[in-house]
Amino acid sequence: MDKNNGSDQDYQAGDKLLIGLLLAVLTFGMFAQTILNIATTIRTDLGISVDASNTAVSLAALFSGLFIVVLGSFGDRFGRLKMTKIGLILSIIGSLLIAISPKGTPIFLLIGRIIQGISSACILPNALAVIKAYYEGAARQRAVSVYSVGSWGGSAISSIFGGVVASTLGWRWIFWISIVAAIVSFFLI
Repeated sequence: MDKNNGSDQDYQAGDKLLIGLLLAVLTFGMFAQTILNIATTIRTDLGISVDASNTAVSLAALFSGLFIVVLGSFGDRFGRLKMTKIGLILSIIGSLLIAISPKGTPIFLLIGRIIQGISSACILPNALAVIKAYYEGAARQRAVSVYSVGSWGGSAISSIFGGVVASTLGWRWIFWISIVAAIVSFFLI
């Protein structure tokens, strides 16, 4: 359905796609970024070192930065919607690894954060490119605003969201909720 890759030229983007893109961007903007504020809680619960905890915080941004240009260009070649969906699958895998991290070892947490970073490198440039390809005029302005809410707004409220969820349901629920958001996004897109 990626019109710039020769598929369905007549596809009309609407609110369903826009909500799906918002949830996709939130999988990183809000859910993955909460780790910045709950790292101490995770470190204490898992019984891991400060170094491992600090590394986990940095890994998603590192891997996102390393791969964002490459995975954005893959979207140009192989399909922006396809790359966004691959990013959502990676988000589910990364969040699952973090949610099931066993006590005493940081390995699931670290691998999960790497996968979250690669996930965001798939989602962020390709979701924005989908907006450019499928929305025009006022609809594009609205879509870019929704994208911004997901990326910048999600990052802004991640600390409040993470704190509330971690203190009421437990920190692992942040990542279970992220999985649900990614699944819903996948089917909306």
